[in-house]
Amino acid sequence: NFIPRGIHFDNYTALLNVSDLSSALIVSLSRTVLGTALMVAASGFIGYLVTKDEMWGRKFWYRFLVITMYFNAGIIPWYLTMRNLHLTNNFLGYILPTLVSPFYIILTKTYVESIPRELQDAAEVDGAGTLKVFFSIILPIIKPILATVAIFAAVGQWNSFQDTLIYITDQKLYSLQYLLYQYINQASSLAMTVKNSG
Repeated sequence: NFIPRGIHFDNYTALLNVSDLSSALIVSLSRTVLGTALMVAASGFIGYLVTKDEMWGRKFWYRFLVITMYFNAGIIPWYLTMRNLHLTNNFLGYILPTLVSPFYIILTKTYVESIPRELQDAAEVDGAGTLKVFFSIILPIIKPILATVAIFAAVGQWNSFQDTLIYITDQKLYSLQYLLYQYINQASSLAMTVKNSG
């Protein structure tokens, strides 16, 4: 039926009565805002740096960055690494692992390479250093690609719940998505139990 029959708000009132919902919402909002801002900053600056010929070992570091897109150690080594870095049950565990994303750095690098090199050369002739060139010339020009990265990063941070599932056991650090994931699983289990018993 296209037109709903009857309006009821029982599900919404039941959801508002869920304990720890407000803290989970704060965790999700915090990780989305902070994680997105830091990822955009890192992607913009690293994407600019790997275009600089003066960067030490530029080709090696760029290839090393690209290789990480194709090879993954798996969940157990990832968990052990997070535990050894004391990022389990830590809010920074949501932020730091996603700080450097090879895909977004490649996008930014490609965009920076499309900017005429003469703009950077003119600033360097006038005495501008790497940071001055980045903040005064490159950053205002690459705002469109940074906005794209920001949208992708924000959606990824907001929808992510597997990191909570893997290395967060403190309920104060549960994200909203993980909390809803738990309640959906509980509701599915209850529905299956009722169906099998009836």
